Amino acid sequence: MTLPLSLGRTAFPFLVSLLSVIPASAQESFVRRSVVEEFTGTWCGHCPRGMVGMERLAEQFGDRFIGIAVHTGSGEPMAIPGYPDLQEQLLPGSGAPSCVINRVAYKFDPYSGSGQRGATHYGIDLDFAASLAMPTEAKVELKAQWDDEFQWDVRFTATTTFNIDSSNAPYRLVFVLTEDGLTGTGDKWEQTNYFSLETASSVGDKYLDDDLAFWRSAPYHVPGVTYNHVAVNTLGVKNGIEGSIKAPIVSFEPQTYTNVVTTLANHTQRLIQDKNRLTAIAILINTESGEVVNASKATIRAFGEPDAVKGDVNGDGIVDVADISTILTIMATIATPGASATGNADVNADGSVDVADISAVLTIMANS
Repeated sequence: MTLPLSLGRTAFPFLVSLLSVIPASAQESFVRRSVVEEFTGTWCGHCPRGMVGMERLAEQFGDRFIGIAVHTGSGEPMAIPGYPDLQEQLLPGSGAPSCVINRVAYKFDPYSGSGQRGATHYGIDLDFAASLAMPTEAKVELKAQWDDEFQWDVRFTATTTFNIDSSNAPYRLVFVLTEDGLTGTGDKWEQTNYFSLETASSVGDKYLDDDLAFWRSAPYHVPGVTYNHVAVNTLGVKNGIEGSIKAPIVSFEPQTYTNVVTTLANHTQRLIQDKNRLTAIAILINTESGEVVNASKATIRAFGEPDAVKGDVNGDGIVDVADISTILTIMATIATPGASATGNADVNADGSVDVADISAVLTIMANS
């Protein structure tokens, strides 16, 4: 399905009329992305199941999954300050492995979740899917860029849009840097593994699903493990950044907040191994409930790289009918409607390419 590009701007009035048949829900509803903060450690013999759970969530839910592996414990090589205080606040005495979804004060197992499929089977996906179905009053869009040519600081620019009006603003943003692919040598980097069938006290004979097969066959201490989603630095992690959301809140009037997260902190310099594997995360929390309202993540653009033009799907530097044509072509070739987005075609950043993205492009064109 291709829109004739020869129509050019003459097609615009007709296209704008399409807005009248696009459901309001497609134009104004906010897609929720949920945050899983997993408390773990290399010293923790039960924690391999949490690692498996996090990877499966990432594969299953893609961009709507925002995972943060919080390494805790004395002697833990990937531990950072601040996050253990949050764990004690949300889940007093919970230990590891454990996790929270959207900072709701309920202890989930990062593999079996609430146990809907049984305590020894993967089930956190059911709890995560339920969290995605919860309505949200705001969306967060994040841009991240190196703030200097030396890659010392990451500049976070978060744009928050609410679908409510409020005279006060009980909300704050949290910024987190995570890194994938961390690994190291020495005893402290070896993952303790209670699932190993090589040990008499193994729990591996209780966890028989295929996703834990590697850990059942691995030794008690596993060298060379690659750790993903690892939190390496934060800003406002426990209670949010003061002043990051301003009152009054006006529905559909975006607020933009900018701040930097440094890589020069002692623990961050010690942890970061490859800055190309860093991910920036922005989390919007409700300060009254402490829960996550919504979140977003972004790769970090190079210092000095210009912003992409929102709505410029085909990359020609302008937003016009050609971009709608590109979206329609992508929609016609996607096997499942609403499947994962392709490049810039996901204009409204909801994880899908669909009619809502056409609506977003038309709105940009109408306001240009």
